[in-house]
Amino acid sequence: MSTHEIIEITVAEAAEKLGVSERTVWRYLKADKLASRTVGDAGAQRTLIDAASVDQMASTRGRDPQASQLREERDRLANELAQVVAERDQLRGRITTIQRGATPPKLSVFERAVGMVLLVLARVPRRHTASAAG
Repeated sequence: MSTHEIIEITVAEAAEKLGVSERTVWRYLKADKLASRTVGDAGAQRTLIDAASVDQMASTRGRDPQASQLREERDRLANELAQVVAERDQLRGRITTIQRGATPPKLSVFERAVGMVLLVLARVPRRHTASAAG
């Protein structure tokens, strides 16, 4: 009596084996072209696919050569986007640093009051008297 162990794989692994996108694997699952089961609690569920059904499907159809090219292009674009986002964040940091340097320091209430008094005194005309010269 031999026991037949069922090997299960993820949607991503099935897509890789079949040379199709994960979206296509989901379409296969919806159409009952692949055997699967859902495990886990609501909100944390995973779909596991019978590896034998994937192998059977792979043997009856050819691999889609565009699928791996599309995945490579997707990965390249994702990496490029990550680099651009990192560069943007770095530039934002530099702009913030420059703006902080360009902003005059905040003065205390006392310093502002002294400044206003000096400004008012600078505008008051000076009086010259003859007795002061004498």
